[in-house]
Amino acid sequence: MEKPRSNRRIAVGALGLLVLLAAALLGASATAPGTTLAAPDFTSVPADPTSTRTNTASWTHPNADVRFRCSLDDGPGFDCSTPLTWTLDLGKPQPHRLSVLAVDGSGAESRPATYAFSYREPPRADAVRFSLAGDLTGLVPGVWREVPVRVTNPSGVPIRLTGVTLTVGPDSIPPGCLTATNLEVRQPVFAAGRALPVPPRATVTLPTEGVAAAAIILRDLPSVNQDVCKNKSFTLVWSGTAEQ
Repeated sequence: MEKPRSNRRIAVGALGLLVLLAAALLGASATAPGTTLAAPDFTSVPADPTSTRTNTASWTHPNADVRFRCSLDDGPGFDCSTPLTWTLDLGKPQPHRLSVLAVDGSGAESRPATYAFSYREPPRADAVRFSLAGDLTGLVPGVWREVPVRVTNPSGVPIRLTGVTLTVGPDSIPPGCLTATNLEVRQPVFAAGRALPVPPRATVTLPTEGVAAAAIILRDLPSVNQDVCKNKSFTLVWSGTAEQ
């Protein structure tokens, strides 16, 4: 009579299959030592603080076959590449933040590389606004006349005047006395390295120490009838440069 051994063999075979399946599942979810994915390395970032709303950052990674995910100001992640250029959302609280992580072919993610920086409003254009005004009367042929110029700083911060330029309209008012023929202009001269301090909400008049005045001469032209210049006026246009 044959001994009933087949049932035992089937049971043992099923148990062996179950053990192998569990080992396979454990091996698929395990991470081998030393295979942690490196974080990206920033090579360029915005200034801190920056006064530019549009900024650019770049980074590198030792693995050429990874892709990248970025996040701005701790917002949702998105696929990105280097270099990344973006516009700051000034409605977000400071500091602003850029985070970049690497993703390999299996979907494993690195730790994020994060850079935080602040935004500072650029100086307002009217912070160095100023006005120039100056005129004179009584030009006579052959005589240089200084033209005093008043520099007014309407702002609440001091400025330093670094240059002044005077130009004259091309013709007189009423017309007839041409500037190019009859007038010569000498520009204000600032001594080397000098700038004129102008306090807040104050007016300073040139010439002053270190700054020579502008001057105008009505040329003496013996061969030209300059009677056309009698009782005429000219438009003076002033411009200048200043710094805080």
